[in-house]
Formats: sequence, C-alpha cells, structure tokens
Amino acid sequence: MILRLTSVRPGRSATLRKMLPQHQTRTLSRVGDSNFSTRPPPNNPNSSDYRSWQASQNIDIQRVTQTAMIHELTQQQTRCIEKVVPWFLNTMPAPYFRQVPESFRLDHIKAISAIKDANMDMHMNLKTHLPDGRQESGSYIHSSRNDARAEDDSMSLNMFVYGEEPKNLTETDVTLTGSHILEYANQLMTGTLPPEDEFGRPHPTPDDMFSKDNLIKHMEKCPESYIVRSDPRRFLTQMELFEVVSGSDNIAVSIEDSYLNEHNEKHYWVDIALANTLPHFALEQTSQLLFLHNFDVMRAHLDNVYDGDNGYVTLLRMLISPVNGAKGDEATFELLKQELKRSKWLSPSTMELVYEKQPWLGIRRGEIITAMCTIIHPVMSKENSILFSKGNIIDTVTKNRYVNHAAAIADLFLERFNPKHPLSDKELEARSADLRAIVDNEVEETHAQELFFKMIDIIKHTLKTNVYMNNRYALGLRLDPKVMISSAEPPRDTPYGIIYVHGRRFDGYHVRFRDIARGGLRLVTPSSPEQFALEAAHQYDECYGLAFAQQLKNKDIPEGGSKAVVLVDAIGMSSSSKDFIMRKAVKGFTDTVLDLIVETEETKREVVDYLGKKEVLYLGPDEQVVS
Repeated sequence: MILRLTSVRPGRSATLRKMLPQHQTRTLSRVGDSNFSTRPPPNNPNSSDYRSWQASQNIDIQRVTQTAMIHELTQQQTRCIEKVVPWFLNTMPAPYFRQVPESFRLDHIKAISAIKDANMDMHMNLKTHLPDGRQESGSYIHSSRNDARAEDDSMSLNMFVYGEEPKNLTETDVTLTGSHILEYANQLMTGTLPPEDEFGRPHPTPDDMFSKDNLIKHMEKCPESYIVRSDPRRFLTQMELFEVVSGSDNIAVSIEDSYLNEHNEKHYWVDIALANTLPHFALEQTSQLLFLHNFDVMRAHLDNVYDGDNGYVTLLRMLISPVNGAKGDEATFELLKQELKRSKWLSPSTMELVYEKQPWLGIRRGEIITAMCTIIHPVMSKENSILFSKGNIIDTVTKNRYVNHAAAIADLFLERFNPKHPLSDKELEARSADLRAIVDNEVEETHAQELFFKMIDIIKHTLKTNVYMNNRYALGLRLDPKVMISSAEPPRDTPYGIIYVHGRRFDGYHVRFRDIARGGLRLVTPSSPEQFALEAAHQYDECYGLAFAQQLKNKDIPEGGSKAVVLVDAIGMSSSSKDFIMRKAVKGFTDTVLDLIVETEETKREVVDYLGKKEVLYLGPDEQVVS
C-alpha cells in the first residue's frame, strides 16, 4: 500500500490519500489549529468533548483499557520486585539458601512480591510438584513463628513436603548418600575427632549403635532427603533419640546450646523424637508449648523415620530463643522436657485450657482440673443435668474470677501426692478446711461452691495417682468409690474399687465389686456431639451397671464382677483416623491402669500409695476390642 501526504498552509486542507480506488480513500483535515481529527463515522457520540483519536467502539475501548492496566501493573510489580529481591536476600537465614533449591526460592520471591505489592497481610499457600511426584508446600505467614523466618521478623516461610519418597534405600544407596555421616561416625569411633567441632559443640559419646553396620541399617529406614540434608552430628544425636522411643509410644527430648551467637542472642536446639504420632499434631503442639514458655521458634525441621510395625518416629528439631524475659536455665528446660513429653497425651479440654484460656496454669495443673471436672460430671449431673453439664462445669471452675481457686485445689492435689514430701491425712484435712473457708467466703454462686467442694472431696478420696510419672500416657486416679455417690440417687451397692483414666480424646472407668474380679473392656464411640454428651453423663453408671451384672453372673466363682468402659471422642473422623484414636485409647488406658497396680522401680519412686495393698485386675475383650 502506498500513502501520499500533502502539506498546505494554515486555513487550507491537507489530504492524505491512499493510492487506491476512490471508495477506499480517507481524508485528514486540519481544523483551525494543529489538532487533527478523523471524520466521525455516523455512529460516533455527538459530544463537544469528543476527540477523533478516541476509540468509539466498545471493543476498542476495552482493548485500550486492558493495555493501560497491564502497563501500569507491570511497572508497579517491577518496582516492587526491585525492592523485594535485595530485602529477601539480605534477611532470609543462611540455612534457607543451603537447603531450598533455586527454583523454589524464585517461586517464593514471586509470591512474596505479589503479597507486598497488594499491601495486604495474608496467608498464602504455594504448592510445587517435585520430580519424584511429591508436593512441596510453602506458606508465607506474616509475623509467624516457624521454620525459615526473616531476620527483621516481618514474615516466616514454612515449607513442607507431602507424600512418601518413591524408593526404598538400599545399602549401596545409603553408603553413597550418607558417606559424610559414615565418615564422621568412623572418626568418632576411632577417636580421631577433636574434642569439639568447629562451633565449639561436644561430639556425641562413642557407642556401638554408631558402628557402620548399625548406621547403614538405620539409614535404610530414613528418607533420602533427610540423610542428604543432615549434619552428621545432628544425625547421630537424633539416632540416639530414635533408639530411645523405637517400638513404643514414648517421647524423647534433648535440649542444648546452639553455639550460634547470632546478634549476641542465646539460641538453643530442641530435638524431639515422637513415636507413632501424627506429624502435624507434633509440630503444632510443640510450637504452642514453646510459645507458652516464652520461646521464639527461629527454625524448624521435621522428618519421619520408619519404625517397622510401630509405624513412624517423627523427628522434630527446632532452633529456639527466649523472649519476654524467659530464662534458658536448667530448671526451665527440665520443666519444658516434662511438658513436651505430656503434650502428646493431653485431652482437647486440657489443651484448650492451658494453651488458650488460662496458659499460666501450666500443663500439670490444667490436666488435674479437667480430670476432676470429668469425674464430677456424672455425679453432679444427676442433680441438674443442664446446670452441671460437662461444658458448664469446666467453664465455671475456669472462669477468670474463680480459676485461682481451681489452681489452689490442683496445687493441694500435687502436694498430697508429691513423692518427696507427701501430705499426711492430718495436714490434708487442715489444708482442705482452709480451702473450703476461702471458697465459702469468696465464691458467690452456690453451684460454683458445690463444684469446688466436690473437687476438694476428690483429693480426699484419691488413694493413688501416676501424676508424677514422667513417661505416663494418661492421668490415672485410684478412687475410693464413695466419691462417686450422688445424693440425688437411691442407695445402691458400693463397688470395691474404681480407677479413672483421663487421656487424649478418651476418658475411662474401671469398676470392680471384689478385690479379685473379672470383666471386659469396651469402647464407646458416639457419632455426634449430642450423643457424646449423653454418653459422657452416663458413662460411670453404664460401667457400674455392667460390672454389677458381671458380679451377679460370677456369684458361684471366686472372682467378682468388673468392667471397664472407655469413652472415645472420634466424632467426624475418617475410618482410619478413628481406628488410630481407638488403638491409642486402649493403649493409654491399659498402660495407666498398670501404673497404678504394678510395682516397678519408677512406681516405687513416683507413686504415693494411700491404699496400702497390691491389686490384681483381669481385663478381657468386649465391644470394639479384639483380643
């Protein structure tokens, strides 16, 4: 196409004609000044503000608008990225760059730039597919406390890999992949390592478990990424913890100085091995507990190591720093270790109380308070099922104006059964009278007074407890059966003995009518909150009735009747999760019963016995329990 432009003096027309047929010719006119305009087509708006260079069709307007928006956003994002990249490189910790591939780092920068460009606080999840089929998930959280945290405290970046690594490692694989670990262990065993590493940390104590053969067997159970990423010293330290809990449901904890001295702050490494647990639960509970003790989580690493028929052992490693005046001394860490071990087995009601409502109580006192509330429930609900529902009982004794009285009662319980200095019966009576006087004077509501008096009564009627055993699975109380008698029920036979167990998502009673008694263990798993509330109110009576019926059946044999009923909260869970919780409930219940009836070095040392006699129980299978 050939164009011709003719220029003329002001006042005359200038025409631009295509060297084409007449019907394809267009004209540009000069109108009194230097502005040029097209001759408006018939359908253009008749506006005095209209200019010929404006788009007149909707499709043209949309195209021009989109182009302008794209240009503006592109420029804005470019300016934001120019600020984010140097900030990101300067503030993210060094381990992040060592452990995270560049492709993932670029994804993280893109996501963070988008959030900062939007000038919003938000939580963002990124999912990236790994070459082996697993998913890497990264979460940007403003002012969070986990994993890779920016040094200016503006954000934290949490990274998780979901799914199992596709292959089982062979001896050849781990010998190659874990060569740095095998070499370190060889130097440790042969004594060729210096006393301390380059950071001034002592090496692990040489042990037969660190022999080449044992290390290879252990590494064959580990994910390849865990072996590659692990510092040799850290790997051996966590292997020691793994061996402590392997084949059990226990928890092992190790805390040491990090020797990092970043910004002249004190940092500590916390290593935890949790056998047969849910990894996300382990991470969540540990983070909450550290927060309650005023420790800031700087970094976190989580790995799962295969433990044969026992499932997996979750290995959790956290770099922590004390804040708000917290002290990293021996007493603090000893308490922290105890509570970390307990966190796996805490009931939801206890966790809500000590993690959210009244964190100053601490785990041990919180556990005692929620256990007492559960014992009170089936007794007091016979007087008023609404006023003394389980929820109302817990809410009443833990409300802000009354919770100090609940804490004082829990403290009295702990003093009564302190294995170092247990309270005598005379001392208990005097202290109980003082508490009753305080409650009577300071608690205005009658129903609240009744609850606190009943809690004090439970202390008097508790004959044994495993509360001071460090590795217990649940809280167990050997009760005098008189404590379960309600004034609102007609007289009935009093059992010989009652054991109550308060654990994670379960509560259980064992009732027997003779010293030596026989009966089964059944699980009750309501399908709805409403049904669960009904079962909770009647659980003890159901257990009593079943044990009494067994007593009548056994009238012609030496053994009396007994029964154990464990109420399990598995509402809304999948079939596999429900099965997992039920197995945990059986294990936690039976292990706690054993704490109260067997005699071991630990029970002799930690259990104060006001019963004064040995007990023998026979438990067989019942509903939902397979022998």
